[in-house]
Amino acid sequence: MVNILFITYYDFSSNSTIQIHNFANALVKIGNDCCVAVPTNKKSLEEYIGGEIRYTPLNYSDLDRPHLFTNGKGPDIIHAWTPREIVRKQCLVSLKKFNCKLIIHLEDNEESLLENALKTPIEMLKAYPSEKLNALIPDFLSHPYFYEDFINLADGITVIMDKLITFVPQGKKYLILWPGVDRSRFTPGGDNTNLKKELGISHNDLVLCYTGNVHFANAKEVRSLYLAVALLNREGIPTKLIRTGIDFNDFLGDNTEWAYKYSIEMGFLPHQKISELLNISDILVQPGKPDKFNEYRLPSKLPEFFIMGKPVILPNVNVGRFIRDHQEGLLLEKGNALDIVSKIKLIVADPGLYRRLSTGGHLFALRMFDLDINTKKLDTFYKDIQNS
Repeated sequence: MVNILFITYYDFSSNSTIQIHNFANALVKIGNDCCVAVPTNKKSLEEYIGGEIRYTPLNYSDLDRPHLFTNGKGPDIIHAWTPREIVRKQCLVSLKKFNCKLIIHLEDNEESLLENALKTPIEMLKAYPSEKLNALIPDFLSHPYFYEDFINLADGITVIMDKLITFVPQGKKYLILWPGVDRSRFTPGGDNTNLKKELGISHNDLVLCYTGNVHFANAKEVRSLYLAVALLNREGIPTKLIRTGIDFNDFLGDNTEWAYKYSIEMGFLPHQKISELLNISDILVQPGKPDKFNEYRLPSKLPEFFIMGKPVILPNVNVGRFIRDHQEGLLLEKGNALDIVSKIKLIVADPGLYRRLSTGGHLFALRMFDLDINTKKLDTFYKDIQNS
């Protein structure tokens, strides 16, 4: 048995903690013990994720306890979920207290996030005097120098996308770790006509669904999806967009009537509610194009999109690099609204393509996002790091 302490940057409402939740539950199931520490609000676990919880949720303040695990000991491994400042600072404190290994998970190009958030090139940021730079970096982002030192300190690295290997120091052990889907929660099902009626969706509406927040890094691409829905309606294809998530960016501008006319804004929903919305959707679209942001990440909604057995449209980057176009998904070329519209029209006009994408995407998810298989890879990596 390995005692594993996950330390992450936000409470259980974040997409990252959903991935951790799935791994922690599966790791306990195969004989390990897990704790998941969030900065505050550990009670958000029941509200936002719910379901079976096999591990112990903690606030950072709980890490002062001498014995965190059921065997009365501390962690054998701390798994830092991203090198962002709030995680780095807590990990340094915990590493002084516990004699254990450190693994760091990379899920984004941290430098690109920093550039987008501060609207300043990374080279310019690194040229700032240390006092100015230190004061400028918020806890929810990575420090351009401190995060590199933190990664060098790690005994091993997990990366969500192979492109992130470029940030792994030479000679350091790493694992490419794709998330796993909780198939007890995300299961393809029948068309829920009652839910459609509740949402004001008519029988001839084409239904799209986007389950995600909007922030500084993805604002333009989510706007392109709203534009595509408006264009489809203008061209005589009645289309509704079901949207969940929080807007951290005013991505639609002052005039939102054109967008909200065809969207159903659900706001932030607990994770257990997402599956039923995906089940009443016809096509699932991950907007975007190849760039410094998308190249290194794995959009958290994509595993859930694919497993639901609906056609998935996605950019030719990250997960899109691994699918067979027109078989397991439909790849965008330019990633703009017109591109999204053209791909949706292809699917609508070709029932055979619809069925092929639905089946192929589901099988792709079973192969690539299998929680048990991916957890066993992580468990093997832990034991390798522990014994090294």
